Amino acid sequence: MPRSGGGCETALAGSLERARINFIKQAFLQYYSKHGSRIALPPDFRSREFAFLAFGEKFMTRHKAIGSHEELVNNIRMLVPSDVYYSTAYYAKPAEVMERKGWLGSDLVFDVDADHIETPCKANHDKWRCIGCGLSKQGKPPNQCPNCGGARFEERTWLCDECLKAAKNEVVKLIDFLANDFGVPDQDMHVFFSGHRGYHLHVRTEQVRRLDESQRKEIVDYVLGLGLDVFFQGLYKKPKDVIVGPQRNDPGWRGRFAREAYRLIMKGTEEELVALGFSPRRARLIIKERPEREESWQKEILWSEFEDRFHVNDATWRTIFERAISKGALPAEIDTVVTTDIHRLIRLPETLNGKTGLRAMAVSNLGTFDPFVDPIAFEGEETVQVTDAPAFRMGNTNYGPYIKQDVTLPAAAAMLLLCKGVGGPTQK
Repeated sequence: MPRSGGGCETALAGSLERARINFIKQAFLQYYSKHGSRIALPPDFRSREFAFLAFGEKFMTRHKAIGSHEELVNNIRMLVPSDVYYSTAYYAKPAEVMERKGWLGSDLVFDVDADHIETPCKANHDKWRCIGCGLSKQGKPPNQCPNCGGARFEERTWLCDECLKAAKNEVVKLIDFLANDFGVPDQDMHVFFSGHRGYHLHVRTEQVRRLDESQRKEIVDYVLGLGLDVFFQGLYKKPKDVIVGPQRNDPGWRGRFAREAYRLIMKGTEEELVALGFSPRRARLIIKERPEREESWQKEILWSEFEDRFHVNDATWRTIFERAISKGALPAEIDTVVTTDIHRLIRLPETLNGKTGLRAMAVSNLGTFDPFVDPIAFEGEETVQVTDAPAFRMGNTNYGPYIKQDVTLPAAAAMLLLCKGVGGPTQK
């Protein structure tokens, strides 16, 4: 009898999952049938590979060559994929297997995802469940389950204003690197929202197209601040122990070092200064003397004056500049594989993200772009059965949290719950 009951529960769960996927597929098909003209083809699309991920599956239909916008839309309407991708690479024969494609070059692409940025909000909206014992808690999964010692977990990641703002800030930082350190013109940088928890930045120029994987890795290392030694960035002592250092207007990492060091000295809290190696007494003295120092440092940072006044040693300087690296660099966890992979598949703009039901889309103005308003694809209302969903925003309205209840929501909010797997269509 217990086996029979367990089998019934499994069959019911499978039936509900199929109903959820079928509902989403039908909604996606309706969207593409109505809005297929929105889908944007990338430049030189005939030289790129296209791929389609099936709902509820881990395999792709790939190695597809597309000859026209009509052909692409027909493929999408026929397959109704959860996600649509195209290659960052250009090929002589994109429909062939990888060994025979004939690589011609690749765009330089960066994937900036909130998954790889530590934000406090994740402790509130992300969740994990131990596969071994079923224990479930909020936040990031531990190395081992505190209940059974298992190390296998199911994770539910969510999205909110805080984590997507953090991702946006990293894109702004990345644009600064590419424009000011590498000289990439604005018109050659293209930003896209992924439709989920991050942004893609594409660089499309002849200069980057032929870069190999090792050359792309050098760019990655630079923006991550890997291997930087502060004492090779202009901080050194002249004879007679006069210290000189980089200035705020210096190019590249020198300027980043100087700007963050200046911020720490002029704006850092007592706790921040103590963490750098200053005693509490000296930290308070630094804060007290800021007005006169700010006035005398308008044109340049007087490094030697600061060292003499507060007896700064090499260890403290190094700590200050290591802090500057961590503040100025992109997060070390960022998806570097996307940038170095010269055969990478990337999400196609104006297609739907199967994890949210939001549109992946080009972003013309990062400052005004709202990831919970601009990418909305669905209109109307839907009633869904929600199992367990945290609070979230869609459009200009906040919803939830919901636990084991039926709710009628705008279609975009309902689709988010369905795509995230925390809601299903109501049973009729």
